[in-house]
Amino acid sequence: MKAKLKVIRNLKNLDKRVKAVKSMYDITYLTGKISRDMKKEVDMRFRNEVDTDGRPWKGLKGNTIISRYNSGLKKKRGRRAVKGRSRILSNTGRLRNSIRARNTRTEAIVGTNTKYAAVHNFGYPKRNIPQRRFMGLNRGQRIKYKDWIIKWKKGQLR
Repeated sequence: MKAKLKVIRNLKNLDKRVKAVKSMYDITYLTGKISRDMKKEVDMRFRNEVDTDGRPWKGLKGNTIISRYNSGLKKKRGRRAVKGRSRILSNTGRLRNSIRARNTRTEAIVGTNTKYAAVHNFGYPKRNIPQRRFMGLNRGQRIKYKDWIIKWKKGQLR
């Protein structure tokens, strides 16, 4: 009888070990945490109008500010145009609001489906559009995510 109980105990331990190995390869929690943090960083860049390294974006040209002001008057939003200042890359808010985060078992993904996002992120010299990087990882993010991965492997991240 003792031998049978011992075998059953070993099977229970084996089952726990198999579950632990399976969960080790399912890193959905970790990729979700990383993708949410990446989106938060992009949102902060829009709010602070800085690139991935914290440098300010190139300012708007005078004619852009004037055209936004004039269109604000036409739409009876002139007070807002006069009181506040024109936000860079946020004329309508479409680009900023289109940023989405998602994750799979193996990937953390942040992106947008707007066609002109790449033009603003990488710049377009032929049309005189300066580069204003809002997507991408900086050195601090890479270090943070590396630390999270190491903690995940050790079972310390939850």
